[in-house]
Amino acid sequence: MDQRLETAIATPRIQIQAGELVQFALRALEDLKRLDESLYERFVASREVPLDPQASAASLRALWEQTFAGMSELLELCKSFEAEQAKQYGAPEPALEADPSFDFGELEGGAPAEGSNVIDFGAFDVGGLLDGFGEQGPEGDAEKWAKVIDKVLSIEYGLRSQQTEALERMEVALRSGEINHVLGLLDDTCSSASEGVHALVSMVYETFLPEVNAATVVPGYLTSLGRALLVRRGLAELATTLAPYNGILQSDMSIAHRDALSTIRETMKTFVGSVVCRAMRPADRWQMVEFERDLSSQAASVARLTSEGLVKYLDSLGSINQREVLLIHDQRAIEQMRESVANARQLLDISPRTAAEMIDRAYQAAQRLRGRHPATDELVVDLEKYPPSAETTDKMVLLERLEAVLAASGS
Repeated sequence: MDQRLETAIATPRIQIQAGELVQFALRALEDLKRLDESLYERFVASREVPLDPQASAASLRALWEQTFAGMSELLELCKSFEAEQAKQYGAPEPALEADPSFDFGELEGGAPAEGSNVIDFGAFDVGGLLDGFGEQGPEGDAEKWAKVIDKVLSIEYGLRSQQTEALERMEVALRSGEINHVLGLLDDTCSSASEGVHALVSMVYETFLPEVNAATVVPGYLTSLGRALLVRRGLAELATTLAPYNGILQSDMSIAHRDALSTIRETMKTFVGSVVCRAMRPADRWQMVEFERDLSSQAASVARLTSEGLVKYLDSLGSINQREVLLIHDQRAIEQMRESVANARQLLDISPRTAAEMIDRAYQAAQRLRGRHPATDELVVDLEKYPPSAETTDKMVLLERLEAVLAASGS
């Protein structure tokens, strides 16, 4: 158990329960984290040497059991807390069903089941689950833990419902022989489950150790939003890097073709080994690896066509912006920019220091839009010439640049 958490909780019973909750959650996250490479390896294997349907189904069921074993144990632990609460305080209120606006849809290859009302942890800010924690006056361990349990049971209900629905959909897909659909379903279910499990860890620390950043408890953890932003930005930077060299390769300047192709090959070699590529969905990651292999082995005349296909493929990956988690994020980022820029305009002469803080906030929000659209990207990259913290930066000029980003974003 984390020594800091043990010190922060005086009641032995609650100390043990909180420690178990965190321990089981971290174990579940470790199991879930291993899925990325497993999915990719299985996707590659299914393309190279297709298994017979029965062997594939058995293998994927085994992968499911392995991936969600830790989470199943965690859910049982959470359920035991409900029984203990009932013994100690009487029967709890009936669990509220999840808000139907948070549906479990958006899994690759299928719409949500009609009437589904399961929480999607990947579609909204997990921080919302923690609202109200750490804001009240002094409370004892029992009061704090009771509030944690209330939230734990809500998350347990959502996670268990997700698992049940996803497992049913996996069985339907397996019976139909839709192996790639199952791989996508596993990937999305794992992402949503990770969100909920991470929320449990955050909740315990936010309650008993609000000064500790829960991210330090789970180093390297990426939320669904964090992963989507990483991939979006990385793909945008890759497309920006490749475009001019591909342009040369497609031109009649044959004397420059060799150097342009060499740069494209090196760029792709670096990319497929990067954290961005590893964070991509298996099918997309596999396609990028295939492009890199082809480019590295093909003659220049053939590689020229492959390079053009790669650039067009990168353009098609702009569909990542239609993921719900990014749509919500971008809407919030643009709103934050708009509000901060408006406030900065009003405060520039009255309170320069506060105005500078508003400008910095808008600047950071703009950076999070990188990869959303090529036109916006050019303006966001241009912003880097005017860092808010630099004394030489003209705040009026920076405000104008930020307003240009807002205008290009459709705001």
